[in-house]
Amino acid sequence: MLLVLVAAAGPLVSFAQDFPTKPVRMITAFEAGGTVDVIGRVVANQINRASAMRIVADNKPGANSAIGAMEVARAAPDGYTVLNISPSIVLNPLLSKSVAYDLFRDFVAVTILGVGSGYLLVVREGLPAKNLNELVALARKSESAKTELTYGTPGIGNALHLATETFANKAGVRLLHIPYKGSAGALAAIAAGQVDIMVLSPATVAPYLKAGKIRLIAFTGSGRSPEYPEVPTMAEAGIPDFVMRGTWVGWFVPAKTPPQVVTRLAEEVRKAVHDPEVTAKLAAGGFEPDGRPPAETLRFVRAESQRYGEVLRSAKIELQ
Repeated sequence: MLLVLVAAAGPLVSFAQDFPTKPVRMITAFEAGGTVDVIGRVVANQINRASAMRIVADNKPGANSAIGAMEVARAAPDGYTVLNISPSIVLNPLLSKSVAYDLFRDFVAVTILGVGSGYLLVVREGLPAKNLNELVALARKSESAKTELTYGTPGIGNALHLATETFANKAGVRLLHIPYKGSAGALAAIAAGQVDIMVLSPATVAPYLKAGKIRLIAFTGSGRSPEYPEVPTMAEAGIPDFVMRGTWVGWFVPAKTPPQVVTRLAEEVRKAVHDPEVTAKLAAGGFEPDGRPPAETLRFVRAESQRYGEVLRSAKIELQ
């Protein structure tokens, strides 16, 4: 029996030792140009420069990342298809009964590329609110007039949606949600003045701020944003019990991917995100480099599932 088990394990061990023998396809479950895509490409480019591994980027947006996630879940469990994704992989099963994947059955958590320090609450240029108190007062006035202020997000149920709903809940105001198909559409909308409010990662703010399209109101982190230290925290601006760390970007592979392959992928990411140039690029976008090993990543993802479940209950967002 022992000889049979050893013989059966032989091809798997050999495969894992030879990995990779071809490019790894990194599927980002969002449009090109958004935060998750940018972070994934920065890390992939560094891996391509510094190792024998080759990462090829491929965007598969749609259904709040579920389309890209399902493509990876159905892929061969050989390490050659990697999912580059945000907390939406955790949120989708908490929000919808129709989600076709089980996060802990259909995927193996590889690592976390980076974790955001917080979100920026911004308003369109021209909205008559220069600080959080003025924004809350305007939202209440608009609500009374039955013309709620609008806010845009990359889709229903993502982290930015939850962060904005949490803000509205804690501020005691009602806002009208306008979901888009991705970050690019939502950003274009606020730049064009088509929505009033957005919650954004610091990584996406700079060009719109420079162009005078948005105004920064508050930061959701526990301390001020390193990139925008002039912006007050939510607590400083008037909502003392509102602290929310930013999004994270992680890698997942199909279930049954060999552990040695998962470890190799995680190790390449760890080395890449701690390269000084990459670390600087992550920091410029409001992200701290991570690169934790697979076992720690699984614990992190389980904790995130529990945390977001609590946020959903607090915001009174129910499973559909």
